[in-house]
Amino acid sequence: MKRFTSAVLPAFLLAVSVGQIYAFTNFADEIARYIGESQKDVQFAFSLGIFFLGMGAAFFGKIVERNIRLSTIAGTVLFISGLCVTALGIMQKSLALVYIGYGVLLGTGTGIIYISPVKTMMLWFPDSKAIAAALPIISFGLGSSLSTIVYKGFGFGGPDSVFSMRFRGFYDCLGVVKESGEGIASVFLAFAVFYVVPMVAAALILKKPKIKVQTFGNDIPALEFKYIRLVKDPFFLQSWLFMFLNISAGLCLIPLAKQMMETEEVGYGAGLVTAILALCGLMNGGGRFLFAWWSDRLARRINIMLLILSISAGVMCASFWPPMIGAALLVINACYGAGFSVIPAILADHYGMTNISKIHGAVLSAWGFAGLAGNQASIWVYENCGGYKAVVAMLVAAYSLNFANALLLRRRSMRAVSSAV
Repeated sequence: MKRFTSAVLPAFLLAVSVGQIYAFTNFADEIARYIGESQKDVQFAFSLGIFFLGMGAAFFGKIVERNIRLSTIAGTVLFISGLCVTALGIMQKSLALVYIGYGVLLGTGTGIIYISPVKTMMLWFPDSKAIAAALPIISFGLGSSLSTIVYKGFGFGGPDSVFSMRFRGFYDCLGVVKESGEGIASVFLAFAVFYVVPMVAAALILKKPKIKVQTFGNDIPALEFKYIRLVKDPFFLQSWLFMFLNISAGLCLIPLAKQMMETEEVGYGAGLVTAILALCGLMNGGGRFLFAWWSDRLARRINIMLLILSISAGVMCASFWPPMIGAALLVINACYGAGFSVIPAILADHYGMTNISKIHGAVLSAWGFAGLAGNQASIWVYENCGGYKAVVAMLVAAYSLNFANALLLRRRSMRAVSSAV
């Protein structure tokens, strides 16, 4: 029971709250219409948010290691402040304030909260580190769905149906006008109130177990940990490259999913497109869980990287046949999420647990750079290099390059194990 109250419950509450960052697509149109800016310019707030998410995870790892409560409170303050500043930016029709609120403040707060529960979960569940690390990461993915439901509402059954239920979201309750976007600022203030209570409660009850943990690496004492030494470490650099290429590839495909499925080459109907897009979120969460569970059962956990990348490359090769793009989207979403869920345990296996929040955060800086690179690369290639099949060819190359990188990483890991023995 103590593991649930001190780790599982607060980890879930924190992660499902900050997962709101992935729901920005719900608000972009409304914000753009209301403040009089293009949707492309408003959408950049999301890219900026992902960049600062990576930077927040990278540079606040020290606080997470020293004081888990301080880090979660700091992340909560930044996250809630980001929602409030975004609301102010909408009221003032200031794109710069939206960038500061949703991009800088909310993004940084999300990064701190993202890494805060991961090490704690692995410490409470030492025999299933990958699954333990994956639980808050899965919850992060569910946060987007929660935000969408809270914003737009939920219901099933018609007005004359025996079984009918309707939940009115902020969009209806706060009188947001679709044509003008008026009132969208109130939605962000409502979100701030909605999230602050569970996040503060989680920050107060999240605790690490009182156990002795491993030192940093096989031969580097914990007290000598320095970021400058880490960035010179080949294992770290190759882990960073694995994350950067895997995230960039996922972000290349995901933003163009609907557009690609509706091309004349593919020819999916509207119903099938909607169904596949709905399933993509479930595949993302399912992939995080499945590959984390799988990695806990491998003799060498690092082999899961090769499995993720070989599956990704294989399905992209198959999608040169246009009807396969739907299946490719589902599988890529699963493998995209899997990279996030398996990397903490892989790093812990190599470096030990003492500084894992710092190391995990530093690796997640790849997420920030991929957030800026992936979208722009896919759009440019799609528009200038031959459309759908050009994007597929680029992704096959990216996954193949990353597979070669993972092979070298596996070899390096095996050398480290043999030298330690």
